[in-house]
Amino acid sequence: MTQPRKSPEQWEKELNMFYYMIYALVIILLGYVWYINYSNMQAGEDSPFSLFDPQSKTGMAIQYGAILYTLCAIPGALYWFKQQCRKLSELEDEELKYDRYFRFAMVRGGLIALAMLFSLFAYMFLGAYQPMIWLAAIAAVAFVFCKPNPRKTEEDLRKNDETY
Repeated sequence: MTQPRKSPEQWEKELNMFYYMIYALVIILLGYVWYINYSNMQAGEDSPFSLFDPQSKTGMAIQYGAILYTLCAIPGALYWFKQQCRKLSELEDEELKYDRYFRFAMVRGGLIALAMLFSLFAYMFLGAYQPMIWLAAIAAVAFVFCKPNPRKTEEDLRKNDETY
């Protein structure tokens, strides 16, 4: 027995909830870490989150891992999603087309959100190491601009006559 497919409006509502939950999680996490670090700086203490020295081998591995994942995940997710949209534009079944489109959009958003969260955790565990917050900001900007809207969805699913 198959489940009834969701309408594009239902998918969009769920996708919006996903995006807003990630936004809220990131804002809460960043606010919490900033507040704790700021409080400790005012008291003349080190950050309680500073598990690794940024200059140690482990700290460098965390930094390089966060940078590498972010630099691969963002363009990789965008390219993969574009390729999937080209394939989806050829489908005749509209329900299946929208079903797959929104699932792929969720995966793309998840990959980019993971880059953002990975950078935030690196920021936290390296004792508020500033380059990691900029890396998280880059992923956050990519995440904001990846949020589908009805106009963009229609544009992505429109058949292209051009051959690439």
